[in-house]
Amino acid sequence: MSLFARLRTGSKSAVLIRYKYARLGSSPMDGYDAHENSNDFVVEHPDWRVVRGWLMSPGDILDKHVIVENPRTGQRLDVTPLDPRVPFFEHPGTAEEFDGLWHQISMPAYPRPGRPVFDVTKDIDRGSSGAVPDQGLRAPKPDNDE
Repeated sequence: MSLFARLRTGSKSAVLIRYKYARLGSSPMDGYDAHENSNDFVVEHPDWRVVRGWLMSPGDILDKHVIVENPRTGQRLDVTPLDPRVPFFEHPGTAEEFDGLWHQISMPAYPRPGRPVFDVTKDIDRGSSGAVPDQGLRAPKPDNDE
């Protein structure tokens, strides 16, 4: 399945993740770098893990984002302040794939293409193109071929 198809499928599971104000050691976590915040949080809370995924921003834009999860309880938290909060879904692929992708992907809605129906025989029989069938489709004969 293509990346875009996987992202579209994954986006159906997007949910708002609760923001958690966190302190690291004796100081509050500061900054808006989700990757740094999540990694720092996991260093101090080794029973948690970083979850790579996407924020579904307005305008069908996916923004890279990471949150933290407690694998024992399934609890997920976002330790990065965002305004406004937007739905998040886990990346439907490997960490290596995620890390190699752009920070933002446009996923505009698109209609499913219809399947056109052609009756080639009818078109050739009636000569709707004005061309003789197969005209221009054969390779020219070499001069030395008799």
